[in-house]
Amino acid sequence: MLLPLVAAVAGAGWGMLLPGLIDRYAVGWPTGRPRPAWRSTCPDCAGARPPWWRAPRRCPDCRRPLTPGWAVTVPLTAAATGIVGAGVGASWALPAFLLLAALGVPLAVVDLRVLRLPDPLVGGVVGGGVVLLLLAAVAAPAFPALGRALLAAVLCGVGYLTLTLLPRSQLGFGDVKLGAALGLYLGWLGWPTVVTGVLLAPLVNLPLVVVLLATGRAGRQTPIPYGPAMLGAATTAMVC
Repeated sequence: MLLPLVAAVAGAGWGMLLPGLIDRYAVGWPTGRPRPAWRSTCPDCAGARPPWWRAPRRCPDCRRPLTPGWAVTVPLTAAATGIVGAGVGASWALPAFLLLAALGVPLAVVDLRVLRLPDPLVGGVVGGGVVLLLLAAVAAPAFPALGRALLAAVLCGVGYLTLTLLPRSQLGFGDVKLGAALGLYLGWLGWPTVVTGVLLAPLVNLPLVVVLLATGRAGRQTPIPYGPAMLGAATTAMVC
């Protein structure tokens, strides 16, 4: 039980930095308009923001709070890293999976807020995962697992791309990139884990859809974030 506890404590510390990171990337992208820049000023008073890792809990000028705050990000990140630590266990690959948990929380929150999966965060999941899993494959050694991970990433990316191109699909290209990224991690653990993670995602997404429809925040034609379900399903598959 020591490893999950240490991972959760480290995750809680990372969670204290996340409000600034989420505030930077939670920028809406209106349909038909150019891609907006990531936020560097306060949306209320246009005051300059410090770097996200030094962002105060409120805007220094107008006192606008960062949302979500520590009360959300700290327990979420602690839970994510603790669960991953328990599921993956002490192995050379654990740093890669902790990276996924650390970046998965801001990805999920940003997607819930603005229906966007920022490329810098997804890129960190992919790039960091490839490097850390490569190091794990050399140290273990576990080159077959690395090859399976890379193949699963390609197959998941192609699969989600196919679904995205179907008529009336609710998926976006951010989901395709995230799907490929998650395939990398799930593939390291084995093909049954890949299948479980992919098939669980619609089931994990169902409660969110019901809540959004019941509260009037979404309709039948309203895009609904799928990234949180993909991340939640992948995390569940890792510990099963």
